[in-house]
Amino acid sequence: MRIKQIALAIFSVSVTGSALAGGFSLSEQSVSAMGTANAGRASNAQDASVVFNNPAAMHLLKQAQFTQAVAFIDAQTKIKNATGGIGGGTNEGDIVPHTFIPSGYFTSGDKGGWAWGVAAYGSYGLKTNHEATYAARYLGDKSSVKVTTIQPTISYKVNDKVSVGFGPTINKLDAYLSKFGGPAAGQVELEGDDIGYGFNVGTHINVSPATQVGVVYRSKVKYKIDDGTLKAAAIPPVTFTASTGLSTPESVEVALSHKLNAKTTLHAGSTWTRWSRFKELAVTSTAPAPLGNSVEIFNWKDSVGYSVGVTHAVCDKLELRAGLAYDNSPVAPADRSVRLPSADRRVASIGAGYTLSPTQTIDASYTYLDEEKAEVRHAAAPAYSADFHNRASVYGLQFTQKF
Repeated sequence: MRIKQIALAIFSVSVTGSALAGGFSLSEQSVSAMGTANAGRASNAQDASVVFNNPAAMHLLKQAQFTQAVAFIDAQTKIKNATGGIGGGTNEGDIVPHTFIPSGYFTSGDKGGWAWGVAAYGSYGLKTNHEATYAARYLGDKSSVKVTTIQPTISYKVNDKVSVGFGPTINKLDAYLSKFGGPAAGQVELEGDDIGYGFNVGTHINVSPATQVGVVYRSKVKYKIDDGTLKAAAIPPVTFTASTGLSTPESVEVALSHKLNAKTTLHAGSTWTRWSRFKELAVTSTAPAPLGNSVEIFNWKDSVGYSVGVTHAVCDKLELRAGLAYDNSPVAPADRSVRLPSADRRVASIGAGYTLSPTQTIDASYTYLDEEKAEVRHAAAPAYSADFHNRASVYGLQFTQKF
């Protein structure tokens, strides 16, 4: 087992995630936005989740409010046409356990043009768990990576047209990965954690009474894992320390919301993510050769996601939502692995918001994600080849209390 493969897996899964193995940064922060496939989430304010969606739009909320959301992910992976790997190994699929993603937000609402808020949410994450007899378990069997973010935020209404917002982010990375290192090393496990700092900044523009535009920049976040623990279940078991540096990428989101009439609003959005900044990953460890220091080269590309959606107020209490989205994978076919069998993704969502009382609302959403076939071709001995098909259902529920 090579330590650089484990370290690369830390990097890969920490900057990816969501419902599917090899998905991207989490997009389940706001259930009201999930109903439109996140279209227009940066250009309008439904509830306190606007703290994440676009901090500049907090002034659109006139009351202080608290929003609690949770998303439940039911993902499936099918493995077809598998060849190679460890003799007698299996390829069952179903590698993603059921997962809950909670988030919480508070905003003061408009206070004379100023507003403040705080958010706690998952920004990146992944869980995978291949069966113990998986044919390619020497490439990776278990992964558990999450980034939890705390974001205090402030916004200011410059004039009747323009507002701006800023929120520093405190990000906690926790990672656990394992793989089969062969008869000599046995099961190999790596654990590490770190805290990184970044920021989100946004602007909101009232183009006209019917049209709103939002732009959000989310910064890269650097992590330095310098006290990671590498354990090999050899006889006798051995433990080494390992260190590496990695960053989650910056992104820019642009959104548009346009009212067709008093009841119906169209939404659109696009997000660019700078995955191409990742050129290599350098790893140092206390392990002896050939497990020692290494540099891993990879070739990711920038990705762009698109979404469109619509909201329709059936009555004063009920709003219906729907949306479609398409996300490009940053991982080239040659760089795919069993930890990251990712491909371009199609998304369809529906949702609803219901006003329980003048101070309470509830939101629900359902999202279906389907990825194109992801071909994994590992040529190094023992060679392994398989086609992965990932899909997932995401259920969201959210409650908002106004004060």
